[in-house]
Parts: sequence; structure tokens; C-alpha cells
Amino acid sequence: MSDPITAEIIRSYIDTSAEQLYETICRTSPNPQVNEGKDCGGGIYSYDGTTAKLVGRAGIIAHSFALTTSCQVGLDFFRGDLHPGDVLLIGDPYHGGSHCGCWTVVVPIFFGGRPRFLAAARLHVMDQGAPTPNLNYYCRDIWQEGLRLSPLKLYERGERRREVWDWITANNRVPIAVEGDIEAMLGACQIGERAMRELVDRHGLETVEDAVEWTFGYSERKFRDQLRRWPDGEYTADSYADGDWADHSDLRIQVAVTIDDDRMTVDFAGSDEQTDGLINSARPNTIAYVCIVLSALCPDIPVNAGFFEPLTIHLPEGTIVHPTAPTPTMTGTVTAGCQIASAVMKACEQFAPERVGSASIDITGPLVYGTDEREHRFQSISSRNPRFFMFVDISMVSMSSSAAYEQDGWGMWATPFSVASPVNVEFSEIQSPTLYRQTELSTDSAAPGQWRGTPALAIRRVDRGASDVKAMLLAQSLVHPLPGWVGGYEGAGNFIVVNEGEPDEMIAGELGIAHVAYDPAKTIFAQSGGGGGWGDPLDRDPAAVLDDVLDEYVSLDGAKSDYGVVVDAATRTVDAEATERERAARKREPGPRKRRGIGREWTIERAGIEARVDRVDRLRDAASAR
Repeated sequence: MSDPITAEIIRSYIDTSAEQLYETICRTSPNPQVNEGKDCGGGIYSYDGTTAKLVGRAGIIAHSFALTTSCQVGLDFFRGDLHPGDVLLIGDPYHGGSHCGCWTVVVPIFFGGRPRFLAAARLHVMDQGAPTPNLNYYCRDIWQEGLRLSPLKLYERGERRREVWDWITANNRVPIAVEGDIEAMLGACQIGERAMRELVDRHGLETVEDAVEWTFGYSERKFRDQLRRWPDGEYTADSYADGDWADHSDLRIQVAVTIDDDRMTVDFAGSDEQTDGLINSARPNTIAYVCIVLSALCPDIPVNAGFFEPLTIHLPEGTIVHPTAPTPTMTGTVTAGCQIASAVMKACEQFAPERVGSASIDITGPLVYGTDEREHRFQSISSRNPRFFMFVDISMVSMSSSAAYEQDGWGMWATPFSVASPVNVEFSEIQSPTLYRQTELSTDSAAPGQWRGTPALAIRRVDRGASDVKAMLLAQSLVHPLPGWVGGYEGAGNFIVVNEGEPDEMIAGELGIAHVAYDPAKTIFAQSGGGGGWGDPLDRDPAAVLDDVLDEYVSLDGAKSDYGVVVDAATRTVDAEATERERAARKREPGPRKRRGIGREWTIERAGIEARVDRVDRLRDAASAR
């Protein structure tokens, strides 16, 4: 049995190896969503001949958690037919994947004639062969999402399977890019394999495996200890998706979190049935988001398979948290993944209020494709049509960070996704025929709270130098924005406007999606609404509110309306007596508050969803009364 010091040295080594694996993907992929946005993840996994287990991970946490299922399915599929030099590719949500847009490479690492460890990587490819570029937002079954990559071998006994590679690239709009993505993951996994071989050479296989088991046991003991400190009971919560981008709206995720001594059960009974829209979350993805929340609540516990041994997850089959084929899952990795995380975190708020906050992101992203007419255009990644361009503007998705106890929203991604990066605006303008007119945080958009959320990000851009353009507009969390915590207000909300200010202006908000041809000289506007606040905004330190006024996060009107803080317009100082009177009067007002700041109210009016929000409010009030 490994001693604790050796086990910790080996654990740290494997974590570092996972980081190297992840950085290799980011630095070698030709895909801007990966080399700029860092939408990828990877890890090192153990295998005892039966079960794949997470040992060390890095990158986007949803990818590395879901990779456990990918590894398991791939190994089960090829049981008895795995050999040194084999490389597996997986990308089917009903056979180990999350959705058809995320592809996984798995490299079994052999010792003593059988695989003992696995190096695995996952990223979001630029295109997966759907009827429309990148993502088919109108798919109504899994076959319309693109290629279904059930487990297959890219390499067998070290030999490249040319027919598989040719089949993949022949079914892709950007074959050079997708081949580069696969090679990036393969190279990263080879880095992971090399690191594990060096580790075993240094310490011996038995010592390494013993150390891994010791690490699993340590994390399990730590989580069980934490569960015992939380009060036993059943804690319920729900969250809603605006819609499924088909015919259904206000889709509910229902969860019950039960703590019983040193065990936890998370049960999604009562969640809405699966739909023919895009938001269904495949089982690996739902499990990943539950694990994301728990790891965010317990940052001092090493994240590995042992952490989750005390956890039982019940996913009712045929619901949006566990769909059955051929239901589409195209956006489930974010929506309803976001709502799954929010519901679980809301349940945890009842027993761990000082630990909660955003553990998810949500979608605000116009995807544009067409013809690049620039004379000196960037080298195309499509060998079939060198003038074809495809630009996925994911810069707004990042604005999801809520406040937490004693901490304002720190900007950009929520903590579990904070390894990611917004796409560089200047480089995007070189790569694609687009020009940004605005990229900045919006005044009064940060969700009010004792600690405030991150301000919303607003962008305005035109697509100069492009022709024959179409935009896929995808927005979620407008009607049901990212929530506040422990009395904090909700986020501002996400929406997109095409042809802003023109008679033919179109808003993708309440409907959530549109596929339109448009004039590239006209403006696209998008807002990503940021995460929620934490605690009652009337308890926020007036000096902190003043700082936000001076930084232009909050206006003078917003200071008074959202926080009850009166700031003198001339001297830019807090009027302490007026503030005390204002707050006392506000706290005496009867009835619950709406928990919305003036930035949220502006968003509701600008997006034209007043009637929809009023209806949702009435439904929720009725549900609370029951």
C-alpha cells in the first residue's frame, strides 16, 4: 500500500500531466473555439479491466467529467479487441458522447499486456457534417445533428485506418480543420501516455496503482466527512429553460438532493419529458453537471473518481435529463446543462448557503457563415471552398460568473469554466470578415446583491467583406436568466439583435433561435447577461456601491434603485443619512421583492418579453402558494 507522501507526489504528477495534455490541445488545434476559446478538456483515467475512473483532469470540467463515460463505453465496446497502438474516437451521445459536436479521442495505455490507464481528450469541432454549418439548430432527431461517431478505431495496432479518416473528412465542410482537431487530441493523448510511462518507469506499476487507489480513498473520506457536517434532509429546487428551440417553452428541471449521514442522492424525478427540440441532456452530460456543482462546493477536495463514491444519481429515462434515442441533444451540453447545474446548486443553497454560486454557463452566440470577399483574406480552413468562412462568436457565453459569499462576480466565466478564454477580438477580425464596433461591460447590468454579479457584456459588430451571409442566432436564459443566490437578484438576461435599429430588426430572445439571411453591413447586437447576485442588495456596503458608480458599473439611478444608496451627483460621495432613510423605508415595504435590478428591467423591455415574463411570474407565484 502506498504511503501518503508518495501518493500525493504521484497525484500531483498525474494532475500536471493532465494539464500538459490540455495545453497541448489548445496550442495545436487549428480551431478558434479551441486555440482561442479553449473549449476542450482532457484527463488521465485508470482502468482495472472493468471500470474506467477519473484520476486527473484539466480544461473545461464538463468535458473531463463526461469523458469518464466515453472511456467506459469505448472500452466496453472493444472489450477483447484492444491492442497497443489502438486509438479510439467517440462522438455519439447515445454511445458515450455528450452531443454530436464534441468528439473524444481515447488512447489506452498498456502495461503487462492489458490497458491499465487511459489518456483522453475532447473538444468541440468546427463542423460535424450537419445539414447546416457547425450546428443544425433545427434538428428534430439525432440523425439530423451530424455524424454519429459510435466507438471506432482511428488507429489499430499503430496503423492509421485510412478509410475511417477519409470517411470523416469527406463528411465535413472544413476537412483540414477537423483533421487538425483530431490530430491535436491524438498528440495530446500521446503526451499523456508518455508521462504515464515515465511515471511507471520511475516508481513501478504497483506503486503507481496503489497511489491512485490511496488518492481515491482520500477524496472519498473527505467528501463523506463534509456530508456528515451538512444537515440530513431532502432539499428540492427547480430551474427552467426558456424553450427547446422547437415548440416547447418553460421546460422544467426538478431535483431533490438528499443527505443521509455520509451519502448523497440526487434525484431528477419530476423533470419534464424529453422534447424533439435541441436541449435534451444526454446522461453523461447530466452526470457531469451534478459533479461540477459538488466539486465547486468542495474546492479543498481533490477531484477524482473517489470524490463521487458517496453519490447516487437517479435520472428518469425519457426526460430532458436522460433522453432516449433518437431524441436530439445538440445544445444539451450547455442548455439544459446550465439549468441542471442551477437546479442542483439551488437545492444546495438550503444547506450550504455560503458556498453557492454559478456553476454553469449559458448560450448567447450568433454563428455566421458565408463567402469571404476580402482580397487578402486569412488562409481558409476549407480545402473545398477557399472563400467559405464560418465564424462562431462565443465571446458572450463567457459572462456567467455570479457573486459568491464575500466576493463580487469576478468577471467572465463561472468558476468551473474559468480555464476558458474569450475569443480574441482583434484576431477574429483577421480570421473572419467581421469588425467589432463595441465590446464592453454594460452599466447597471450586474445583478444586485450584497455581493453583486458580473456585469453583462454587450457587443456590436458588422460583417464587412462578407457576402451571401446567414446567421444562426442562439440565445437562452432571457425569460429565465441565471439565478441569484441567498436573496441576490437574477442576471440581466441574454439576447441577440440582427439589423439593429433597422425596420427589419429581428430579436432572438423569447424565441431563442433564428436562421436568417441579412445585410452584412448592418449591425448585430448581443448581450450576455452575467450571473446573479448573492445576498440582499440593501445589505451591500455603500462604499462598494460608490466604487461601482465611479467604475461605471452602476449609475446614480441604479445605486438608489437597486441598492438604496444615495450618491451625491456633484461630489460623487455617499449621502449616509439619505441612504439610511431610503434603505429603512425599502425594508418596511410589504410583500416580496421581484429580485430584479434596473438592468434586468431594461432587458425585458428591450427584448419585448413583458407579457411572457408576467405570465411566468404568475405561474411561479401560484406554484409557491401551493
